[in-house]
Amino acid sequence: MTTTFIRLAVVIGVAAALAGCATPPPPDPRAEVPYCHKSNKGRVLACTGAPAPSLNADAEAKRFVPDPQALTVFVVRRNWGDGRRLVTVRVDDGPAIETLPNTMARIRLAPGTHTVAFELDGKSTPHSVEGHAGDLRFLRIDGMAWAWESRYAWADEPQEVTRALALTTRLVADVARH
Repeated sequence: MTTTFIRLAVVIGVAAALAGCATPPPPDPRAEVPYCHKSNKGRVLACTGAPAPSLNADAEAKRFVPDPQALTVFVVRRNWGDGRRLVTVRVDDGPAIETLPNTMARIRLAPGTHTVAFELDGKSTPHSVEGHAGDLRFLRIDGMAWAWESRYAWADEPQEVTRALALTTRLVADVARH
């Protein structure tokens, strides 16, 4: 009986030690690597081509501190039915910003009126945003993807709602154009 107990204790101890070795190290909070959207089972569905800002930058952006020199616009993709598609966002025909489900982009602009557009399947859907230096604006791309069709539009909701959703996303672009 004692031999069986000792063997069992050794097996449990070895299993626990190996489980600790098999645990991957936590990600470096300073690393800038492409962001990958995963299924609820952990399978990678799609990744951004460009590196996403670090986890430290993500945490800083979610403080939503206004830039006194710029109009800051947060473009958020957060919807339960959003698919795995890359949706490109452009401001005033500027460079493309790739977004995935459950992501956001922070864009700092010169005060004034700007056109923020998302592009999908060769179609551009513009939205006008206006503001002064120190203002914050939140825009959300509302996406639904089904096997037979996908629909994306700008969400018409209060800023506070989009801001709350932004807290549950990952920053994939941090652009200053002022």
